[in-house]
Amino acid sequence: MPTKPPSTIPLTYGERWGLAARVHATLFRRLRSWLGLRMYGIYLRPLVPGRGPDLPPGYSSRTFDEDDAEALFACADNPALGLTASFVRAALAKGDACDAVLHHGKVVAYDWLAFSATHDSEGVHVDFGKTDRYGYKAFTLPEYRGKHLRRVPRSNDYCIARGVTHVISFVDVTNRSSIRSTIGRGSVRIGFAGYLKRGRVFVPFRTPAVRRRGFRFFVPRDAAV
Repeated sequence: MPTKPPSTIPLTYGERWGLAARVHATLFRRLRSWLGLRMYGIYLRPLVPGRGPDLPPGYSSRTFDEDDAEALFACADNPALGLTASFVRAALAKGDACDAVLHHGKVVAYDWLAFSATHDSEGVHVDFGKTDRYGYKAFTLPEYRGKHLRRVPRSNDYCIARGVTHVISFVDVTNRSSIRSTIGRGSVRIGFAGYLKRGRVFVPFRTPAVRRRGFRFFVPRDAAV
């Protein structure tokens, strides 16, 4: 008797993670809807010197900073990358850097690295200690996905030269796929942080280990909540 092909129907959250996880996720989603509650696990990973495994033939990597703006524009002239001139100039002027993977000299994947307080969403910013760096706005062109190009650490030496020792990140407590991926890259959860945001009300919170690390969510004083 022929074997039925595996189902192509995506698993629901409950089917993938179990009933308890489904109840947990539903509770937090309702709290977010009702109260504007965001709650994240805060993860820390030490930077290890070195560039990691070699990229496949035809690929290269480069970390672009403020001195490399024109070179980045020349390598990232594909509109599909979503790197507008205004965004790139503002990010580089702020002191951020672009950790990019190139194929035959053209950017096909990137991560933006922040070394100072950075906007997250809806006017809320994230801040962290001077020995940590934070990653945001990561992207890979669709035709290059599945090659794990951004899993290979390319910018560790650059970050270490800037006095950074760890990567800090936050993951929504209901996003189990991202939690598993973050842990798989060597990160350890040090606590939790988040905030309540409803209209002009903004109430941040964080656990003691996160506070000692200097990580926080905040809204700039000159910005409307």
